[in-house]
Order: sequence, then C-alpha cells, then structure tokens
Amino acid sequence: MALAVMAVTAACYIPSLNNDLVNWDDDPNITENPNLQRIDRESLFNIFDLDKGNVIGNYNPLPILTFYLEKWAVGEFNTTLIHFNNLLLHVLTVFFVIRLLLHMGIGIGGAAVGGLLFGIHPMRVESVAWATERKDVLFAVFFFAALMYYVRWIKTEKAGKRTTLYFGMVVLAILSGFSKVQAVTLPLSMLALDYWFRRPLNLRLVWEKTPFWIISLLFGLANIYTLRQAGSINDDVTNFNFLDRLCIGTYSFSVYLYKLFIPYPMSPLYPYPRPLPIWVYLSPILFAAVWYGVYRMWKADRRIWVFGMLFFFFNVMFLLQVLGAGQGFLADRFTYVPYFGFFAIAAWLYHTYAAPNPQWRPRVNYALGALFVVYAIWTVRQIGIWKNGGTLWSHVMKYEHRGNSLPYWNRGQYLRNKEGKYEAALEDYTTAIQIEPDNPELTNSRGKTYFDMATSGKYKGREAELTQKALADFTDALSKPKIKPKTKAEILINRGAALASMNRLEEALADLNAGIALDPGNKNGYLNRSLTHFHLQRYEETIQDYTEYLKIDPHSPNIWYERGMLRRSLNRLDEALADLNQCLKLDPNFGLAYLERARVYALKGQKDLARQDYQRAQQMGLQMSDYDRQLLNR
Repeated sequence: MALAVMAVTAACYIPSLNNDLVNWDDDPNITENPNLQRIDRESLFNIFDLDKGNVIGNYNPLPILTFYLEKWAVGEFNTTLIHFNNLLLHVLTVFFVIRLLLHMGIGIGGAAVGGLLFGIHPMRVESVAWATERKDVLFAVFFFAALMYYVRWIKTEKAGKRTTLYFGMVVLAILSGFSKVQAVTLPLSMLALDYWFRRPLNLRLVWEKTPFWIISLLFGLANIYTLRQAGSINDDVTNFNFLDRLCIGTYSFSVYLYKLFIPYPMSPLYPYPRPLPIWVYLSPILFAAVWYGVYRMWKADRRIWVFGMLFFFFNVMFLLQVLGAGQGFLADRFTYVPYFGFFAIAAWLYHTYAAPNPQWRPRVNYALGALFVVYAIWTVRQIGIWKNGGTLWSHVMKYEHRGNSLPYWNRGQYLRNKEGKYEAALEDYTTAIQIEPDNPELTNSRGKTYFDMATSGKYKGREAELTQKALADFTDALSKPKIKPKTKAEILINRGAALASMNRLEEALADLNAGIALDPGNKNGYLNRSLTHFHLQRYEETIQDYTEYLKIDPHSPNIWYERGMLRRSLNRLDEALADLNQCLKLDPNFGLAYLERARVYALKGQKDLARQDYQRAQQMGLQMSDYDRQLLNR
C-alpha cells in the first residue's frame, strides 16, 4: 500500500523533472552560490561555516551540500537531476509519514489516505517543484523518520534497543536541523505524540528530550545570528507595530486552515496588504474560537483532533510572521510539515469510521477517489507554474495585477538574463517603475538593459542612443530618496561602465572610485575600473585592480590570465609566470594561457618549455604569430 501511494505521488510530480530553475532564490542558493562554483575542500568546508555558508541569512548547509554532490557527480548543475532528487526526497517523506501513521495505531487504509493526502495535496507543490526548497523535503525526511523512531522508542521496553533508537533519533534531529531551521519544532512534535499515547505530562517528559531541546536551541541561535548578519530580522519593509503583527499571525493561521480544504489561490508571493484590511484585525476572534473548540475536544478526550491541532500549531507557530520581516506574510511551503496534523485526523477518521463499515466504505472511497483526482490534476497544473521564471512571475501577476512591482521586475530580469528578450524586459521594467517610481533598483535594472542592448551587437547604429538612455536611468536612479549604500554603489559602477564605453574615461573613473568606496566588496567595480585604467594606460593601477578583484574572487582564471598577460607585457616575467600557472591550475583547458605562458618562457630563455606550451596551445586551436616565432628564434 505504501508503494502504491508513493507511486501515485511520484506520477503526479514527474512533470517537475522538465522544470528549469527560477529567479526566486535559486540563483543565490545554487547557480551563484560561491560555495558551489568549485568542487574542492575549501568550498566543502565553507558550506558549513556560519558566516560563509549562509545564503540570504539562512543557514541550511545540508541542502547546499546535496547540490554540491550533484555537481560533483555530473560536473555541472543538471536541472533534471535537481528536480529528480527533490521528488525522490518527497516520496521518501511520504513513506515515513505512512510508517508514522501505522505506528500511531492507524490501520493500513487510513495510513494510505493520510499518506496520499500528504503526497499530492496541491499545497505540497512549492516545497517539491521549487529547487531551492530542497531544504523542505530534506528536513522532512529526517524529521518524520525521527518521529517514527520516537514512537518505536516509546513502545520498546528492551534497554539496549531503546538506547539504539534514542541515538538514532539524535542523529536524525541533527541532520534535520542542518537541513532547515524549522526542524527546531521536533521536541514539541514529540510532546504532541506523548499526548496521543496518553503519556502523563510531567517534567520527566520534558527532561527525557534534553538533547533535542539543546539541538533546537543551537540551530535556532545559529539561524538568528545569520539572519541578523544579513539584516533579515529588521522589519524595515512594512514597519508594522506589535499589535499588527499579532493580528497578521492569527490571520495567517486562519488562511492556512482555509487552504487545507480549498488551496486557492496559490502563489509564490503573498505581499502584505497596505493598509491591513479589517478581516486581519477580526482574525483573532476566529483564532480564539478554534482554540476554544480544541479545549472542548480535550475535555471530551477527542484525542485525534487535539493531536492534529497541536501538531499543526507547534510546526507553524514560528512561521506566522508575528516576529517576522520581509515581503510576504504567507507561504505555501510553510504548511509542508504542519499539515501532517490534519492528514493524521483524516487517516484516523477513515480508519475508525469508514474502513470497518462495509455500508459506508464504498461511498467514502468514491468520494476520496474523486478528491484525489481533483488534487492530482491541481498539483500537476501547479507544477507547471514553476516551469521557469517567466511562467512563475506571469502567474503572480494574475493575482497582483499592477499593485506590486516585484513580479514585473523579476519577470524583466528573467527575460533579460535568460531569454535575451530586451524589448519585453524593458516593458516589464517600465511597468514596475510606474508602480514604484521611487525604487532605484528598478530604474537601475532598466538602465542595465539599455546598456546590454548597446553592447550586444544586435542594435547596429543605435549604440549611442541606447547608452544615453542607460546613463539617464542610472542618473535618475541615483537621485531616488532613501537609496541604500550598496545599491548606490552598484548604480555608480554601472554608470561608470557606460561612461567608459563612450570613452568618457575620467568621468567613468570618478563614478567607479565612488562606487568602490561605498562597496569595497563589489568585484565588478574593480573589473570595470581595471579596464578604464588600462585604456588610460595606467598599467600599475590596472594590475592593482586585478589584485583587489582576486582578493574577493581568487578562483577566476580569466583575471589571473589578464594580470599575467599585462605583467608579461611589462617584462615582469616571474610575476607573470606565477599568475599564468595559477590560471592553468584553475582551468587546465585555458588555451590562451598556454600561449601567453609560452611567451613568458621564451622571454626567460626557457625555449623547451616554451615549445611545449606552444604545442598545447596549437592542440587547442590557437596558432603562433610572427611575434611568437621571433621569440623562439632569437
């Protein structure tokens, strides 16, 4: 039965294997993650470093490690492999959910109902079809496995076996915590199971979970640290007061209850409504009514209802945005684990009332079958929304219309960076600017698009016009109020690059210097300034810019090559040789570096080594010039 449920779940998610990555955290987590650019020991250790391993303030090293291993296995980011492993982890989670339900005393039929609800409910899609949410499906595998072993530990009397099970739970708790901070709710979920099994609530129940409380505390503190370092805890987006936040929390709770039955609408973005509507302030009434109902059920010993609500609340309470910040107050993925509480209720109801009743069982089966068909179709359709950045943000626009600039900006980014459709990107950026005219990042993005058009070679005769439009947008963006220093630095560097392309080198240099002063960690600033210095024939300054770039990104073979080539032209041969050796160490297939190193060897009088490198360069399709022949023959 478990295999059948897992097979149905897998069948529903097969379309996700054709999905691409999306420009909604997939870039910083995967393709642009500095710890995934190279497969080496340093990157591996950095993944687990609190400062170097967190992504946008989130410390989830184990999912990043799985992306690292995937790249190590096939040599590149393979989207089919990424989505296959997300699907595999989801199916494994379904397996452990079924096992947990069985250990809770729910029969095979009920466990299958609960497992299938967990597997194909449409609110699962975001956690499975979104590559970045590898952390959801990964932490859930360990989380439910730990709970399954916890139930076995409760039921086991043999001391040796209990010790083995307990040690296994601790290991699973650590792995779950390394996957996602949401795993800190594991000991609370254990307490919910204690209630289900009628274990007396006393200090012993709390004390026996000491390692799990410690693990949760450590991972919680680690994530608070990384979020604070990234500035993600500061609510500088919405600036709601604490009363507003409490009402937002109860409203989010209410919406999650509603979406359990009717998962509509589903979107990757649920921005805060401004101002908050009246039903947000009325939601505490519903929240109180729900918990009054739970209290009455507790008094009547309706354990499955109390357990389900406790499990749901324990696992969603830190996600209700009472103390949160950011752009959204809801997320479909936040229900991935919490909804198990409700699916357990459904499983128990089927086991208790439908399975043993031959009169009602066929009718219930038909009704559930119809529901599962609806959910399966809904899930498949929702998976298609995550096909790529274009489909994703077009879907968001259906609900946001022109009330939010973010979907237009992000679709513009996708169209420009992935599709190369500059005109379509300009339309989206312009719409975003109309919605939020004071946002400098939007105007900067449109300016970058104009500049990309000017340098693309596709718009012959319009280069000057497009560059002027880019400069106008960059200048306009710099005039926006409340511009952040890092954003200002990027815009200055972009304007500097545009000025340099028009040979206004001194003006370009002034912008680049100002941008680098604001953000000394912007490597593109050093790259653009190095080109400007080079055209001004300031070669020592060019070399210094290459050096600063390499302090930030020491694994760029192109920059090692550029510095080595320039040092060779300045007859600084030993330094040039060291640079070119490092370039070829990073990229043994860099043909131009072999050609350049051959020149260094020839100038140093090491003709045999020069001939070897010339030969390697020729094998890579590069030919010797007259200058090279003169070097060998002199």
